[in-house]
Amino acid sequence: MLRADEIDALRGAAEELTAPIVDYLIQDLAKRVAKAGQFTATAQYETWKLQELGLSQREIKKRLKKLLKVSNRELRKMLTQSAEAGYSYDLRSLPQVQAIRDILDAGATCSVTQVEELAGVLNGLKTPPKLVVTDSQAFGKVKQIVPERIKLTSFSILFARYKGVLETAVRGAAAIENLKAGDRILISEGCTHHRQCGDIGTEKLPNWIRRFTGKDVQFSFTAGNEFPEDVSKYALVVHCGGCMLNERGMQYRLRHSAERNVPMTNYGIAIAYMHGILKRSVAPLPDIAKLLE
Repeated sequence: MLRADEIDALRGAAEELTAPIVDYLIQDLAKRVAKAGQFTATAQYETWKLQELGLSQREIKKRLKKLLKVSNRELRKMLTQSAEAGYSYDLRSLPQVQAIRDILDAGATCSVTQVEELAGVLNGLKTPPKLVVTDSQAFGKVKQIVPERIKLTSFSILFARYKGVLETAVRGAAAIENLKAGDRILISEGCTHHRQCGDIGTEKLPNWIRRFTGKDVQFSFTAGNEFPEDVSKYALVVHCGGCMLNERGMQYRLRHSAERNVPMTNYGIAIAYMHGILKRSVAPLPDIAKLLE
């Protein structure tokens, strides 16, 4: 076990390594906010990354205030405009964080593990868990590990329910069955991030949809605050979970699609539907489960 002085030394070394990254992010964040007059989608993402690197919201606001040379009132105005635009800059709003906080607030306990260790964790528990919550991308593997007697769902499904869009998203997933060759599908993300090989939105989902339908469908992609004013040309909208969007922002996109009679679902529900696990994954929510009877 490390001694206290060794832990302090490691902490200091970590801070020294991340300091240049933090400085770059906070300066770039300030430039973006100064140019736009409010938090843009990319600024939201940078704020999230800063919190992941250990900066508190209070420290971020303090440094932004200094860089932007604005008053507390002016900074609050920028944050308010950001909220009205539909964005959340709070790390605590992420689905995984909210789920764990709710579990603890309810006086319950949770175990967190990777897919590779899941079987061992389940076997090591004296009492089986009431519920297993997985990342949507791991549905295919997790459903084979978790016995049918244990309820299974995803962060994406829980978050859709939290934002009030789950029923519509479940109904929207059925539209995947009716896709025809040449149909256009919009895949939209609420945040901006550096896309890597195997990106879920631009690579995995299109491949899954083409494989599931057997049809040559076309895809368009948007990210951040970019969302088409007219979505009527699309046969389906597949949206991310919206963890960087607040409820107002998510409801706007949902309503915008509904008004043009374009079905909308989200990543997690579409994945569950195509993996034949949607019915099981909404079973913990009886009101939603009834939709699939």
